[in-house]
Amino acid sequence: MRKLHPASQCMAACGLLISTISCHASITLESWSSTPWSLTGGDTSFVANLTDPVYDGGTSADFTFATPLSGVDITDPAAPDNASASTSIFGVEGTGFGVNESTVGRFDRGESFTLSADHAFQLNGIRWAEYQGDESLHISWTYAGVSMSQVINLTAGSFYTTTNLSGITIDANTAVTITNVSDSSAGANGRLRINQIYVELIDAYVAPEIGETHRLQSWTSAPWSLTSGATSFSGLISDTTLGDVLVSFLDPITGTDVTDPYTPDFSGASSSYFGVEGTGFGVGDSTTGRFNTGESFVIQAVESFALQSIRWAEYTGDERLHFAWQSNGVPMSMVLDFPAGAFYTETELDGIIADANTSVEITNVSDSTANSAGRLRVNYIDLAFLSTPTPVTGDNNGATILLMQWDQWPWNGVGGDATIEGALWSPENGGVTIDYDFLAYTGVDVTTPSAPDFAAASPSVFGFEPTGFGVSETTVGRFNIGEAISVTANHAWQIDTIRWREVDGDEQIHLSWIADGATQSTVVDITTSTTDLTDVIADANTAIVITNVSPSSSTLSGRLRVQDIKAHAVYASEPTYDHSGPDGFVQMAGVNLAGAEFSGYEFWQDNPLEWDYYHSKSLDLIRIPFKWERIQPTLYGSVDFTNLDNIVALANARGMKVVLDMHNYARRSGYVIGTTEMPNAAFADVWQKIADHYKNETAIYGYGIMNEPYSTGGLWPAAAQAAADGIRSVDTNTWIIVSGENYSSASTWRMTNPNLDVVDAYGKTMYEAHIYFDQSWPAGDGSYASFDTESPADDRGLRLVHPFLLWLQEKGYRGFIGEYGVPNNDARWNVLLNEFLGHITAYGVSSTYWAGGENWNSYALDISPTNNYATDAIPMEVLENYTF
Repeated sequence: MRKLHPASQCMAACGLLISTISCHASITLESWSSTPWSLTGGDTSFVANLTDPVYDGGTSADFTFATPLSGVDITDPAAPDNASASTSIFGVEGTGFGVNESTVGRFDRGESFTLSADHAFQLNGIRWAEYQGDESLHISWTYAGVSMSQVINLTAGSFYTTTNLSGITIDANTAVTITNVSDSSAGANGRLRINQIYVELIDAYVAPEIGETHRLQSWTSAPWSLTSGATSFSGLISDTTLGDVLVSFLDPITGTDVTDPYTPDFSGASSSYFGVEGTGFGVGDSTTGRFNTGESFVIQAVESFALQSIRWAEYTGDERLHFAWQSNGVPMSMVLDFPAGAFYTETELDGIIADANTSVEITNVSDSTANSAGRLRVNYIDLAFLSTPTPVTGDNNGATILLMQWDQWPWNGVGGDATIEGALWSPENGGVTIDYDFLAYTGVDVTTPSAPDFAAASPSVFGFEPTGFGVSETTVGRFNIGEAISVTANHAWQIDTIRWREVDGDEQIHLSWIADGATQSTVVDITTSTTDLTDVIADANTAIVITNVSPSSSTLSGRLRVQDIKAHAVYASEPTYDHSGPDGFVQMAGVNLAGAEFSGYEFWQDNPLEWDYYHSKSLDLIRIPFKWERIQPTLYGSVDFTNLDNIVALANARGMKVVLDMHNYARRSGYVIGTTEMPNAAFADVWQKIADHYKNETAIYGYGIMNEPYSTGGLWPAAAQAAADGIRSVDTNTWIIVSGENYSSASTWRMTNPNLDVVDAYGKTMYEAHIYFDQSWPAGDGSYASFDTESPADDRGLRLVHPFLLWLQEKGYRGFIGEYGVPNNDARWNVLLNEFLGHITAYGVSSTYWAGGENWNSYALDISPTNNYATDAIPMEVLENYTF
């Protein structure tokens, strides 16, 4: 959630997502001095009629550029002040336009302009003719009648870089204002020039039908029954159209940094509880019920709702609130300054319409000078549900979620538990934490398989075997006839597949669930160990019940065991994925260029044509394996950077990034790092020297301190810490990439890396796992047999990488897949590869394919092109679809 996943926080208002994926827009605004713009130096506005060929079969709209200003006060980038600004003009240059003299065409700091149309439209991106990558923009606009704004810091790049945007939708006949709020330290003083602007026409906003108003109050009484110290409370609200709707108050937080009220920082905040007073409730001391500066809480409902007003029992009028919510799948936020008032003042709200099962987060961001430090108390809250419930369908599916490994985090189950519960993170829309609860029953009457009778059933316990879990004796783990498992999630979700560890092919199960308020059920014949399901989509906070209704004639009395459940969250609109965050993480994909790690000879991958090829595929992250002895022949001696510098220069020239991968398997000259013969100090020394050399080099994505440690006898965590300490003594900004024991195996990660927790005061450490998909895994190294012999399931990669992803979730760490690959001689492997890459991409993991590079000869996993770079290797058909 927000404390563990700060990447979900917005900067100022409304869901702006920045991407490096190619922009798709119906209209490109460009060629300013030509028809239809015919802009001449000195114009204060210019207009053109352009056609969107996609929208409604072809629709035209007038686009107007206007209101150029200079001298905007950008002291606060989140709130540009036009009070002292002066009218400027549009100037023209060959590559773009700007706000300044007509002979210059620059878009400098403190300058702004507006773009509007007589039709609702979406701003998809801007391509710059002049760009450094250290500039900043403030964008403000109006959609659905609500004013929104966002500050974005432009990412690294060079001339003709495109900034792709999402979520900026503008009402017809209203303006989007773009202001250059770059810092004075930015290159060329933050100067930009606009080459192209990408837009598309969209449907005008239609206000949803809002139902009756419900007043939420009397917190200590039913349905809330809030008691002092509670961390959550819920109640059923009776709606004329929708019936009983569950509304919950969740996640009280204290200690939020509200220095920037537009961007509350939860990284140092801690969990709190709800306090009670006769007139309201709050987050803080249980005896007061006050809602102070830096405190927040969440409102959530199982139906979409509009937050209409809040009445305060304590109020002065100098307070300020930050609201964050999700509407139609788009993260949104706003800051509200209170007008003058006194106790029992009601604050009217407009435009806060939250999707079902998503949070409205309310944070007190009042200034420290506010009366009583901005203290408030909630007296009552008015909200209304959308009259027409949003149907839950399988059209907007989230990433795959695997429920498995029941005796490990987050389940931590032990034999004999009557319930198993845990929370898993799903990466959509900034990250959604979903709680799952399992209950077990026995004694269900299954005389009629299509209608199991639970009248005489009783609670049972979960039993364990190494391969799964079941309902019966704790030592058995079997799921027998007349036994049932109930699974409830607090988010709409769909079961895709159930895998069984014991199956004979003559069993049956009955499934029942609630979708859109209606009860559904089906009987499924279990014929193989994998049962694929369709349309089993359950409403939030309702159970999917799986009952063993096998006939008594079934082998072993129909006994089954559940190995895992593959599922995904379901959303009312298409989910979004953005894994950037305040730690500066940028998700990338690329390849290994191998050669310099081999013993006996070296081959540095420094052919410019090779780098041009991968850059043309947007595989811009290059992992460079090298042998420690090759760059530092003598322990504690000088480091020869000649070849590494050549590599870095090739990357820099193309805007690519490099991972420096010391490829020694936690050894040098046969000695394990951390032993007397190869002390940690020597390992720290070499990395300190490398980091000192490259500490200001922007082409370095991360320091891969060691490839595939193995059999270190527990010495690796201390060695990794030593290298990290050496790096941080000279470089506090570059990512440190730490591989795991047992050859960095993703599938064994949780078992083989129990103590791998590198301490990094700067919070820029990511962990590296490797994965190959052959049957010999985890003992193998990618020595694949034929596809027919391997016979891989399409989702084999998802299951093999799951332990690593689960560990990252448990720890709150960033991840990197440094090696993965499939044979290049059979296109059938591409199906598995596609599912795997889609999965790790959704979960925010960077990756590099093994391997590219010249001189591989007949190596089966070689991704290098042939025919003088004209013919791609077969896996490239998949790889180039997962770039950023």
